[in-house]
Amino acid sequence: MIIALATNENNLNATIDPHFGRCNWYCLYDTETHKNSFIENPARNNQAQAGCDAAELLLGENIRLAIAGRFGLKVVDVFRKNNIQMVIPETQQTLSEIINHIK
Repeated sequence: MIIALATNENNLNATIDPHFGRCNWYCLYDTETHKNSFIENPARNNQAQAGCDAAELLLGENIRLAIAGRFGLKVVDVFRKNNIQMVIPETQQTLSEIINHIK
């Protein structure tokens, strides 16, 4: 399963970004291979639809779960229609801490 984690830095010491569609990066973590990669969010500066455009980008990466501090209503609709689970962490954690919990 591929998990997308919204963040503003492209390293595992970064924390989850509070805004799904406006973050700078997505960390993609594959639970089967235990490998991660980072992709830049080209939609972050869009005037409108940043979240939906970012969601479509990640759907193309075959994600099954997304983690961010917040998801807009339109993104929630897109992800629900595509059976993508959304998680909002209760506490601020680094990407590596979250990945270690997932393993």
